[in-house]
Amino acid sequence: MRIGVMGVHYGHIGGMFRSAASASNGEIVGIVEADDALYERYTKDHNIPRYATLADMLEKAGPELVLEGLNHDEKAGFVETCAAAGAHILLDKPLCRTMAEWQRVKTAVETGGIRLSMFYTSRSHPPFIALREAILSGELGEIVSLISTHPHKLGSSMPAWYFDPDIYAGTFHDLAGHGVDQVLWLTGATFTGVHALGACKKHTRPPNALKMDHVQASFQMSNGACALLTADWLTPKESPSFGDTRFILMGTKGSAHLRAYASDHLLVVTDGKGAYEPEFPEGRNAIFVQNMIDALSRNEENFISTADVLEGAKACLMAEESARRGGEFLEIA
Repeated sequence: MRIGVMGVHYGHIGGMFRSAASASNGEIVGIVEADDALYERYTKDHNIPRYATLADMLEKAGPELVLEGLNHDEKAGFVETCAAAGAHILLDKPLCRTMAEWQRVKTAVETGGIRLSMFYTSRSHPPFIALREAILSGELGEIVSLISTHPHKLGSSMPAWYFDPDIYAGTFHDLAGHGVDQVLWLTGATFTGVHALGACKKHTRPPNALKMDHVQASFQMSNGACALLTADWLTPKESPSFGDTRFILMGTKGSAHLRAYASDHLLVVTDGKGAYEPEFPEGRNAIFVQNMIDALSRNEENFISTADVLEGAKACLMAEESARRGGEFLEIA
């Protein structure tokens, strides 16, 4: 499958690019990136044509799948352009900044008849795969409560637009998007309501001031479960890791405590087995693009589906809005 790359200046695009470059069923046929140094970094080991604009790449290179690494305010227009050309999309998180942009994305995807997926790396990360396998086995019983934390370090090299609310999607959507997707994936339920609170206590001084550097959201799920997610930019600079995710899951027959990224560990305790630490399977991020191409070739959704991407983004956007309203409970249609 022919693959295009739109922007390599943000987020997880490095991992996405490596996964695409190693896919045996794909070929990167074009890249759009205005920064000469970034373009050369990504193409020094690959012979990839450079294009000035997305429209130019779509017309001349004819990619069937396009990866993006763009600023948050550029994403809705990117989706519309790709969808109009019939190109499928692999996005980095977050999807967009507002519900108006969310509706633009949804309309473009439906009108263009394309599929979009998102590089939610948790679903391919060994401890989360092991946790899902324990859930699917029935060992934990009915899932009742989920708690997911997403602390991050705000480095000195963060781009200036991170502190511009007209560009940045917000702390919760940016950081807890992974956790929202984890909840979707692990429960198979949907989000029906949310109330969230936020504050700014650490990053208060311009030019590096945030609207909120900590947000906590409580979600009501369609299956009766409750999910509590936090996102913050409070990790100390001296921390050896950029982030340190914790996930606590309680079921009617057992519980699970997971730590990921800073140090991977999973403890499962069940009525049937007692306490144990599952063996981890191989990670799957390296074959993410290859697997997506396989699904598209069968005219199927990727395992992170279009519906999942839209559902997760809507939940994040509603949480951001609830926090802006001081914790007002909002129903999620």
